Amino acid sequence: MRASGILATLLCAGSFAVAYPRPPVGTEDIPALMAESALVCKGEVVDAPAPTYTDSPDLMTQMTAVAEVRSDRCFKGAPPGSSIPVLFNGFVAAGGGPSFVLSKGEYLLFFLKPQNGRYAVSNKWFGALPISRQFDSPLQSADSMYLLELDLKAGLRDSDPERVLDSVRMLGNTRHLHSTLELRKLLSSSDLLLKTYVWQALMRLNDYSVLPEVDKFFKTQPEAPRDLFLPRDRLFAMQFELQSEIIAIRDPSTLPYLESFASTGYDYRLRDCALQALRAIDSLDSAPTFLKELDDLNADNAFSAMQGLLSLAGGGAIEWVPTWKQFDEAPQFYAVRCREWWHAVGRHKAAARAANCSKSQP
Repeated sequence: MRASGILATLLCAGSFAVAYPRPPVGTEDIPALMAESALVCKGEVVDAPAPTYTDSPDLMTQMTAVAEVRSDRCFKGAPPGSSIPVLFNGFVAAGGGPSFVLSKGEYLLFFLKPQNGRYAVSNKWFGALPISRQFDSPLQSADSMYLLELDLKAGLRDSDPERVLDSVRMLGNTRHLHSTLELRKLLSSSDLLLKTYVWQALMRLNDYSVLPEVDKFFKTQPEAPRDLFLPRDRLFAMQFELQSEIIAIRDPSTLPYLESFASTGYDYRLRDCALQALRAIDSLDSAPTFLKELDDLNADNAFSAMQGLLSLAGGGAIEWVPTWKQFDEAPQFYAVRCREWWHAVGRHKAAARAANCSKSQP
């Protein structure tokens, strides 16, 4: 599989682009999937007819085939019998496309809802996820998410490295764990790819204690090639994904790292993600970083820095503020104009705004 380096510039909004619209792989919202599903089980597809190729768009959207799934473990609901009938696309496009297809022998975590006496996945993109066959010892609990957490942690002991990576990623995508100890133990691994997955998972769990290691990784990674060939270039792909995690940070305690990531010594994509995170946190402490990045060689980043300063001052209509196109045509002119405005007007408005916000805090 190949991913263009040009498409990688979009990674602050997600992962690699594909030939048809779909959410980035590995971004499943497990709590939402759990809440939307009546039955959540993991098990093997023991029987599934092969799909038929077609040119009919109408047929491609229909769930006409039925797979039999033998469940080993259910985290929510109870299976209807010895196997679960799961619907999937019986007709697929010859050239490939956004179809949901099951194959005999697959072992998956299913998020299901009843449909006409059978079951359909709750989400066509993330309703059936690869998962380890390992499981925790039986535990009585009414907390479906906790039961899944225990099984995912058991998956960290799988002999198949791919299933370990699946388990790490899904633990991060639960968005809350009773304990991150099992994940943190993996940080001593010599497997750098595994460590990038763990860093990502912990960041998704709002554990930013790994930022020093992530910073070192960013500084020591070579420049990514224009085209990424997977799986060969998975580490570069994870580099981009980690950059994308930066944009979601909202913890003010991370400001020193975000302000560092926004500086010229880092990849322009990372600078973009860091600047957007700083703008969302909206701290007056970031003003020096925005002022410095007005001179970023990437016009998009310089424009973003200008927007950060405008936001700190409360925004609103300001006569001199350019459109993106105008800024792109004369970035140095507008950088100077913005600095003049900031020192004459903007910083005073920003300080007053920060003081008012501080007074309104309980």
